[in-house]
Amino acid sequence: MTRAAASLRARVLVTLALLLLIAAGGATWALDTLYRDLGLRGRREVLEAQVVALIAAAEADAQGRLVPADIADARLATPGSGLYAAISGGTAPWRSPSMVGTGLEFSARPAPGERRFEDLRLADGSRVLALSFGTRWTTATGGAQDYSIHAAENLEPWYAAMARMRARLVAGALLLAGLLLAGLQLALRFAMRPLRRLEAELAGIEHGRRELLGGEWPRELAGITGNLNALLAGERGRLERYRTTLGNLAHSLKTPLAALGGLSEAAPPEQQQALAPHLQRMQEIIRHQLRRAVLGGAGPTLADLAIGEPLEQLRQALGKVYAERRPRITLRVAADAAYPIDAGDFLELAGNLLDNACKYGHGEVVLRAGPWRQPEWRRPGLILEVEDNGPGIAAAERERVLQRGTRADESVEGQGLGLAVAREIATACGGTLEIGATPAGGARIEVRLPGR
Repeated sequence: MTRAAASLRARVLVTLALLLLIAAGGATWALDTLYRDLGLRGRREVLEAQVVALIAAAEADAQGRLVPADIADARLATPGSGLYAAISGGTAPWRSPSMVGTGLEFSARPAPGERRFEDLRLADGSRVLALSFGTRWTTATGGAQDYSIHAAENLEPWYAAMARMRARLVAGALLLAGLLLAGLQLALRFAMRPLRRLEAELAGIEHGRRELLGGEWPRELAGITGNLNALLAGERGRLERYRTTLGNLAHSLKTPLAALGGLSEAAPPEQQQALAPHLQRMQEIIRHQLRRAVLGGAGPTLADLAIGEPLEQLRQALGKVYAERRPRITLRVAADAAYPIDAGDFLELAGNLLDNACKYGHGEVVLRAGPWRQPEWRRPGLILEVEDNGPGIAAAERERVLQRGTRADESVEGQGLGLAVAREIATACGGTLEIGATPAGGARIEVRLPGR
């Protein structure tokens, strides 16, 4: 998939992952709070039951102490059991055997009828939840005495159970979130199949393997694909009409020019000499403008042109044209050098550059070609560099020689169109042509054609 499509899916997955983590975190917190509240409520109910049992079993003796006649819960009689009880008030407090060695002290002294919960700690630091209940008891002498009945429970086993529950709850939430994310990824992959198909068909159009997008698209994409097909069909139709019209124009101008040529041949020699350059110039202008009007350039519907073979053909052709000079044309072309450009346009672009190098150089010509890559491009561009060992082009002359009909060396035959035509082709492709110099002083022409 392309970077844009991958980024879209990644953004959706990241967003859903964050939402799932937030939802899972909220659910975990809610369940943890509910479990903790239910656990504390259960612990308090246990302590309240112990207090009620102590009141039911308590009796006041002759010395004014309130002592339970029977301990209903065996844990109160077992040291270290985790359940503790005490009765304070009167002449001496009563403590359950389970409090031996715990260092637990009940400090609350609630009023009669009042319940008071408090958090305490044992001598070893263990956390304890305690309930103190105030009561007023009628003694054997007929008087009234206030007592505080205490019950406490060690919460460390409960906290350990809470920790295990939280670990399982977090693991379960993460596992559920992972399973949901995997399911969402599969759902996104299935939902984005039309987008991947659209991407593949657009790539086919870019590489010239197809002309239009296929049919049967989802409702959300049907409008886009229909408009794209209409745009592509309309563009091809307009291009075909332009070419037909320009062909007709070229054919219409051919006869008047031929007639003018015939008339000039019947004219006196001095008039022939005066008319011939103008007629030739008119023919060149018409040919050039017609060719520029239908210039293919580089477009999304052109297939990639592997440039190695065309350059080799140019090297062999120029070797024959300039056989007397015996130029040494060296091609250094990357194996993956290709560009979506009309073959005729590329041959004219590279041919003009190599022709100028052979014409103005001293026999040594080097052409380098390779892909031009940028992070935002899906298809690389192309860089062409042509160097010769001639006198070069002065910096002050570089812009002037790119104008039509201008030559740096008037002693060499030519019409001054080569570099101008090459720059026009590069510009039509959205690229640039720059003139520089080699370390030895020869001319160096660099053409950069952007990618897509």
